[in-house]
Amino acid sequence: MSVYNTIVTIDYLDIIVEHVIHTKMSKGRRVAIPAELCQRYGIEPGDPVVLEASDSGIVMRPLHAVIREVQAYFADVAPPGVSLSEELLRDHREEAERESRG
Repeated sequence: MSVYNTIVTIDYLDIIVEHVIHTKMSKGRRVAIPAELCQRYGIEPGDPVVLEASDSGIVMRPLHAVIREVQAYFADVAPPGVSLSEELLRDHREEAERESRG
């Protein structure tokens, strides 16, 4: 490994370590999230969060961020001015009507 690669690797590790915060899981499987991280990601006590399993561990994200991500994903699918949730509800109502008529 060259000196340049060593320096780049050390710089990269410094960047990674700079964003690492250590905490412990307490009784009842509770984890305290440092205020700095909560402020950075807009999480207040009592806010809903999403826990996702990943290959490297557990990822916690604010629910509002996940909702925005899902909305952005489907924004390209629905034509402008069309609410997919309203269409889904309408489809369910129509199906329920058909079933009630026999």
